[in-house]
Amino acid sequence: MTSTESSNLPRKSETHFYSDGDVELVAEKITFRVHRNILELSSQFFKEMFMSAKPSAEDLVVISSTGKTIPRIDLRDDSAQDFEKLLSFLYPNTFYEIGWDNVSSLLRLADKYIVESLTSACVAFLKRSYQEEPLQALKLAEFYHISSVYKESSKLVLDNFEQLFYEPKNLQGLSRTTQKKLKLQRQQYVEGLNKLYCVTVDRRFPPLTAEHLRSNFEECVKDICTFPFQPPSYAWMKLHQVDCSKHFECREELRRLKPFINEKISTFFGGEYEPLACSRNPSSASTPENFYPFIELRDD
Repeated sequence: MTSTESSNLPRKSETHFYSDGDVELVAEKITFRVHRNILELSSQFFKEMFMSAKPSAEDLVVISSTGKTIPRIDLRDDSAQDFEKLLSFLYPNTFYEIGWDNVSSLLRLADKYIVESLTSACVAFLKRSYQEEPLQALKLAEFYHISSVYKESSKLVLDNFEQLFYEPKNLQGLSRTTQKKLKLQRQQYVEGLNKLYCVTVDRRFPPLTAEHLRSNFEECVKDICTFPFQPPSYAWMKLHQVDCSKHFECREELRRLKPFINEKISTFFGGEYEPLACSRNPSSASTPENFYPFIELRDD
């Protein structure tokens, strides 16, 4: 056998080549000898394939040590590295940690081979880690229809709109529909700031109270409405920090301050505002938690 012929032969996987395996899978000239029952239990794709397909003589290979004949399947569309990731997740003797460097390829494999356990593990990773890479999480959530991750990651993308949205490469992999939703939500927020700039504390508060409120409120509005505009979460936090309770602890009218501010936010900014799910910085009595606008994964 020449060196050229030898190099064209499939090589054994260093991780997933089991002597008692009863099926071989070949990806990029790497052979994985694995167990049919593990594939069937884990993957609806392989379960249906093994039930319906009968290998031809060309698809069979003889194990030299035992003389046993087992089927060999050529995986033409998958890299050996990616398929090894899938097997490492499925097999109990190996451990494969999901991270940002592999979650995209793992979701693709889970979707292609209908591996529900891997899909669930990837979704769980995105739910707890979306704050690290919100734009990447948003893209994956849209493509694989993960509505909860789509909603939460959109909050942080909107909150960092200026930094993320005006770099063309950042938009690759994001549909025009989602781009449009983000732009509209951002536009509504900016228009709301312009309206808020013209607001003064109204006469529902007593004159002396209103004077303190007006001063604090106008200072806050100047802060968040000065270009470049502050993020929506910062605007929410600052508006809800407008407080004169130190001066008027017993005045009933001060209880109307929060509804007054919420009314202005809802009227001018539109939509809903929520805190982040699984926030790493939960609010305390002295520090109100930031609230964010969001978009949702819908067809409209």
